[in-house]
Amino acid sequence: MVEMVNKVGFMVRIGSQMALSSTEDISKFLKGRGFATYTIKGVDDVQDGTFFIISNGGDGTVLKTARTVVERGRNIPIFPVNSGTVGFLTEVDARNAIPELEKILKGHYKEEVHHALDVYLEGKYVGFAVNDVVITCEYGRILDGKLFLDNILVSTIRGDRIIIAPPLGSTAYNLSAGGSIIHPKLEAMSITCVAQFYTSRFFPLIVPINTNVKFVLSDTPYDNYVILDGQIAETNGKKITGGHTIEVKVSQKTFKLIYTERSFYERINKVILTQQEKLPRIEPTPGDIY
Repeated sequence: MVEMVNKVGFMVRIGSQMALSSTEDISKFLKGRGFATYTIKGVDDVQDGTFFIISNGGDGTVLKTARTVVERGRNIPIFPVNSGTVGFLTEVDARNAIPELEKILKGHYKEEVHHALDVYLEGKYVGFAVNDVVITCEYGRILDGKLFLDNILVSTIRGDRIIIAPPLGSTAYNLSAGGSIIHPKLEAMSITCVAQFYTSRFFPLIVPINTNVKFVLSDTPYDNYVILDGQIAETNGKKITGGHTIEVKVSQKTFKLIYTERSFYERINKVILTQQEKLPRIEPTPGDIY
């Protein structure tokens, strides 16, 4: 029996009047095309028979939607719509989304497939991330350990934290920490260290997505944490103390983003120019020396 795909879900940025009002307009449009629409607030809200899910917000809403789809175990495409402030992952402004939705309904769109990252503590699975994996020490303490790539020691790390991000997450915390943006067609991930101690320097590195990343904590008395997409990972109540090994591997879990027009470089151009236009202009005054 063929499943009828006649629904469109919405995950909407909380507290955004623009997101709420534009969602109402988009929902009316889709209903006029014969689709049922519904709102998603959590994993259990994702319904079978969904054609695609509209993420209406900023990049944070896209990441929340992606995590929800992965947890639900449904390969439902996500259409990112921007009503937020940062839009690396979004293609169209929410107020101009309906013409692009017309293209999607006619089959004129492209898909980007993204991998999640799985995380293990001493060989036991602790969770996944679609945005980034952050390893850090307790507040005010230096993260101390050794970084192995495919079981080869590449660096001793001493610093605030280490960020491991796939392409989707490369434009988030990784970018603000000095890491590189990864093109979504590249099967790669970024490894970036934050505020390293002066005796150890590991420069941001892009590695193949199937690289086994292993971080072995030094034998210190401090507690350490693994943060998955901004949430501290559950480790069965165990504190991650010195000597433990944390592994990050590419996951079999995937999700899809759909786009209708702009290329990745155009999306970068749009965001960078928009942010630059928001910066205050400082006019030189007489007597300034250059």
